Amino acid sequence: MSELNLNRIGFLLKNRRIEMGLSIREVSVKSGVASGTISQIETGKTSPNLVSIYSLCETLNFPISALFIEDDSDRVKLVRKNERTSFIRNTSNQKPIIESHITKGESRMWGGVVDMPPGTDSGDYYYHGGEEFVFLLEGKITFFLDQVGSYELEAGDTLYYPNEIGHRWENYTKEPAKFLIVSTSEFRQDTNEQDEKEKD
Repeated sequence: MSELNLNRIGFLLKNRRIEMGLSIREVSVKSGVASGTISQIETGKTSPNLVSIYSLCETLNFPISALFIEDDSDRVKLVRKNERTSFIRNTSNQKPIIESHITKGESRMWGGVVDMPPGTDSGDYYYHGGEEFVFLLEGKITFFLDQVGSYELEAGDTLYYPNEIGHRWENYTKEPAKFLIVSTSEFRQDTNEQDEKEKD
C-alpha cells in the first residue's frame, strides 16, 4: 500500500475551508481539532489521525473518501482526434448532421462537435435535464430557446442554457457550420431518426 499523500490531503482540506470562508480558528471550534493541528495538516507537515480527519471532513462537508484516492489516472480520459466516434445526429433536407463525440466513458458531462451543412436544422425542440454549453467554431447558427427567444451565433460566440428549456438550432446560411456542445446530461438519439431507420 502506498503512503498517504499528505500534501494532497492538506491542499484539499485547506481549499475547502477557504471556499467556505472559514478561518482555521473557526474550523477548530466547530470540529474540536486544535488550530495548530489543522495548520500542520493543511501544510502537509503531519499525518492526521482518523478521528481528526473525520471531524474536519464533517465540519467542512467534504467526502472523506476523496482524500484517499491513490490514483486519479482512471478518471482522466484522453480522446485523440482520430479516435472520435461519429454518428448521424439527425437528417435535415436530406443532409446528415454529424456529431463526433470528444469525450468517452462515464462522467458528469459529455461533449461533441456537431457539423451542420447549409440549410439544415436539428429538428423539434429537445427537452431534458442538466445544463448545456455551446461554442461556435465555424459559420453561423441560430439557436431557438422555447419561450425565451432566438440567438444568432457567429464563430467565437458561446451560449449556455438549462436543458429543461426547449432548444433547437438551425443553419439557415449557404455555408457549413460547426460547433462544440458540452452537456451534463446524457445524449439520447432523436427517436424520429430511429423511426425513419426502422421504416427503411
